[in-house]
Amino acid sequence: MTMNDTKHNSSHRYEGLVNYIAGRYGNAVEIGIGHCPDVAFALLQRGVQVFATDIRQFHYSGLKVIVDDIVEPNLSAYPPADLIYSLRPPPELVPYMTQLARRLSTDLIIKPLAPEYLESQLIRHGNTSFFLWNNR
Repeated sequence: MTMNDTKHNSSHRYEGLVNYIAGRYGNAVEIGIGHCPDVAFALLQRGVQVFATDIRQFHYSGLKVIVDDIVEPNLSAYPPADLIYSLRPPPELVPYMTQLARRLSTDLIIKPLAPEYLESQLIRHGNTSFFLWNNR
């Protein structure tokens, strides 16, 4: 399997999520982008403005990423957004993300690592399942 195959498989795995977000939101923030910018770049290609954060510095050409700690977020660093989303975050960080989304009056989507239950609306879109909090 080549690197392109791996990237294609990763993008395909999140196709339903990308389609859902691109069809409903114009500005999004990815929390905890880490080493997996595939969804952010797929959204950028679909015309969604994407901003990303992580607790460590990451550089991706064409994508603004800042260092921020979701436990104590710097609210002034966040641009206006319709959506905050996170892929496979540690479950203990989800309450901080829901709090941030409420404070910024944005919706929140969490795509968990495992199918653990989160207290929000489960969405199945295409080949992807994720949880949605409506805050707008």
